[in-house]
Amino acid sequence: MTGIETAIIVIAFVIAASVFAFAVLNMGLLTTQKAQDAIVSGVSQAQSSLKITSVYAFSDSEGSDAKVKQIAILVQPSGTASVDFTAEKIAISYKNDLMAIPDVYEGSAANVFINKTTFTNATYDGDLAKLATISQNCLVVEIQGDGDMLLEAGEVFAVYLNLANVDSDNAPLGVYKHFTTEIVPGSGSKLTFTGTMPASILKVMVLTGS
Repeated sequence: MTGIETAIIVIAFVIAASVFAFAVLNMGLLTTQKAQDAIVSGVSQAQSSLKITSVYAFSDSEGSDAKVKQIAILVQPSGTASVDFTAEKIAISYKNDLMAIPDVYEGSAANVFINKTTFTNATYDGDLAKLATISQNCLVVEIQGDGDMLLEAGEVFAVYLNLANVDSDNAPLGVYKHFTTEIVPGSGSKLTFTGTMPASILKVMVLTGS
């Protein structure tokens, strides 16, 4: 084998090794980018999720035979990202031992959102119990915010479920009855609350659950 042939073979090996090294490096960069994308997505999911500040139950009577007909779940963002509460961007489900509805929150902003100004006027006087007369199955009430349907850091919304309108026979809750509500935003993790009614129903109760 001549020196020229040897040089050609060596050059060929060098080129092949360079191509292989480039392919490995490129694959490594792609994997790293995908990992970074996954991390960013995970951070976004965590930041967009919600947390509960308190849960209230309302009834028009009291005692062991009474039933809870309205529930208000007060929420705020758990991170720095905002959550869009327009009906097209979020779903709110309700279920108990007798029924399950995947989304009770439907309608235009004018029908499903009450801003702080309206909530504190003479009609409701800032009292969630006075919302019992609404015709909607579910609406969102701005407790603290800047007037729009975007729940941002430092703001509080009440998700108000009118069980008497959802299903007057099966949705209201008697003593010891369980219910679960899920709030599923367009992006971010869902919020689930499961509560149980006490042995005696009061007109206004603070619920605990998980």
